[in-house]
Amino acid sequence: MEGSVILADDDRSLRMILSQALTRAGCKVRATGTLSTLWRWLEDGEGDVLVTDVMMPDGDTIELIPRIKKRRPDMPIIVMSAKNNINTAMRANQFGAYQYLPKPFDLKDLVSAVNTALKLKISSPANLQNNFSKSNGHLEDNLPIVGSSPTMQNVYRILSKVINTDFNIFIEGRAGTGKNLIARVLHDFGKDRDKIFLSINFSFISLDELKAIFAKNFENTISEPVGTIFFDEINNANIDLQNFILAILNKRESSPDTYENVKIVTSSSQDLKEAVENGRFREDLYYRLNEVSLVIPLLEERLEDIPELATHFLKEFSKNDIEPKSLTKNSIELIKKKKWSGNVREFRNFIGRLSLVSNTEVISEKTIKHELSMISTEESDVNVLEGSKISKSVELHLSHYFQSLGDSLPAPGLYQTVLKEVEVPLINTTLSLCNGNQIKAANLLGINRNTLRKKIKDYDLVVTRGKKLM
Repeated sequence: MEGSVILADDDRSLRMILSQALTRAGCKVRATGTLSTLWRWLEDGEGDVLVTDVMMPDGDTIELIPRIKKRRPDMPIIVMSAKNNINTAMRANQFGAYQYLPKPFDLKDLVSAVNTALKLKISSPANLQNNFSKSNGHLEDNLPIVGSSPTMQNVYRILSKVINTDFNIFIEGRAGTGKNLIARVLHDFGKDRDKIFLSINFSFISLDELKAIFAKNFENTISEPVGTIFFDEINNANIDLQNFILAILNKRESSPDTYENVKIVTSSSQDLKEAVENGRFREDLYYRLNEVSLVIPLLEERLEDIPELATHFLKEFSKNDIEPKSLTKNSIELIKKKKWSGNVREFRNFIGRLSLVSNTEVISEKTIKHELSMISTEESDVNVLEGSKISKSVELHLSHYFQSLGDSLPAPGLYQTVLKEVEVPLINTTLSLCNGNQIKAANLLGINRNTLRKKIKDYDLVVTRGKKLM
C-alpha cells in the first residue's frame, strides 16, 4: 500500500500507535494534534487520505469537512470518534466523509479503510464525491436512536453509508428492538425526506388491501410522491403477498418511472433464512429485498446503553416537569440484571411507569425493586399461558398487536384475517403430524377431505408426504 496520510488526533499516544500501523502498511504519515496544522497541510496539497478525530482542541473537524471538500474534492476523509452515537455518524456522512470509524476499532479496520480509499482515489475518484445535501446539511439533535455500545456503533456505521443510496435495505431484529425507528431515520435523514414515508405492516393485511394501498399511492396522478416504502414485519406475508411484492420489484426495474427514486426498506422479527429453507418465504424475494442487511441487537446485547437510554426516556417522560427524574448507579445495576424480553420498547414503558409512580426527583431503589417485581409477576402469567388454552394465547397476541398500533385501528377484515392466521398453521402442523396423509389429517381435524383439499389449494400450502416437517 503506497500513499501519504494526514493523521489528526489530539491524543498523542493514539497518534503514535496509528502512525506506526499505517507506516508498517507502507504509507507515509504526517500526524498533528490541531485543526490549524491540519488545514495548513491540506492547503499546501499534502496527503492523499485524511484520517481525523472529530473533537480537536481548536474545533470540530466535521464542521471543517465542507471546506476541505471544496479545497480538495478528491480527498477521502475517514472520521474516527469516541463519541459513538448516531448523530456523529450521520453528521460525518452528510458532511461528506468517506468512512466513519467508531472508537475503539481494530487497527486492521483502519489500514483496510485507508487502503480502499487510496485505491478508489486512483481508479474511481467520482466514488469519493460526497452526497452533501442541498440544504445546510445540519442534523437535528433529537435523533430517535440512543446508544453508544459497540453493537450500536456498527449499526450507525452501516446507516451512515447507505442512507443516501438506492440499495434495498433489510432490517432484522426481535420485537421492540427499534426496527421502525431505523426505518424512519433512513427516510427522515435521506435525500427524499420531503416525500411520503409509506409504512405497510404485514401482521394483518390482505392482498386486496395491499393492492389498494399501491393503487392509491402510485396509480393516482394527484397523490403525493412516495420517498420510502417500508415493508414492516415481512415475515408475516403469505405467498400471495410475496408474489405481489416481487411483481412490484420487477416493475420497479422494468418501468423505473413508476417507482423512481423510491427507497425500499423491509423489516422482519424472525429469521427469514429459516423461512426460506422451510419453503415459507420465496428465496428470490428475500435476496431482492436484502441488498444491505442491518441487524438490530437485543437490549441484553447492549446493556452498556441502559444508563443512556434511561436518561433519554426520563427526559422524554418529564415534559411537564421542571427537571427530569434520575436513577442512582445501584438502580441502574438492578435494571441491568432484568431480562428485557420486550427489548427497548418494554424498557421504555418501564421507565415511563417509574416516572409516573415516583414522587421524588431521584427515583428510589425501593420503587424500582417493586416495579421490577411487578414485571416478574406479569412474565409468570405469560409463562402460564404457554401451557394454557389456545384462546388465551391468541388473546394475548391480539392484545399486544392492538397496543403496537397506538391510536390507530387495524385494517378492515380483521375477523377473516385472524381466522386465516390460526387456520394455516393448524392445517400445516396437522398435515406434518400425519406425514402428509390428507385422509388422516382431515379425520384428525374433524372436517371433510374435500374441505381440506380446498383449504390447501386456497392457502397455497405445500404438502410433503412420507416426511415429517416438525
